[in-house]
Amino acid sequence: MFGRQPKEDQSPENMEIPDIMFPSESELEETAEDDTELSKITNRKQLSVTTENPEIVTIVEKISGIVSPYFIVVVGLILSDDNFLLGILLIAIGILSLLRISLTDIVEFFLDIKEGLTSDE
Repeated sequence: MFGRQPKEDQSPENMEIPDIMFPSESELEETAEDDTELSKITNRKQLSVTTENPEIVTIVEKISGIVSPYFIVVVGLILSDDNFLLGILLIAIGILSLLRISLTDIVEFFLDIKEGLTSDE
């Protein structure tokens, strides 16, 4: 009752093979020429679209850059009750992004400290 239904036997005798006609070499050359002209036109259109940045996109990017660090800090504060380590990590990342401190700045800071502690005297 709940078992699988037996599959129909798909023997090679029952299968129909469609007739496929391949294009000749001259037809392939013509389509290749058409493709190159079409690709040139589409490349021009893509260049014009990428150079023109819609005003709404730039506004949304600016707002996102301002709001996202605060959001990360708020989520870190909420999570710090349940998971202290993850909450503190998110708070630190949010504060660092608010202060515009990048990972390269942090690495340079630690290298400066390392150079200050090790001396060749």
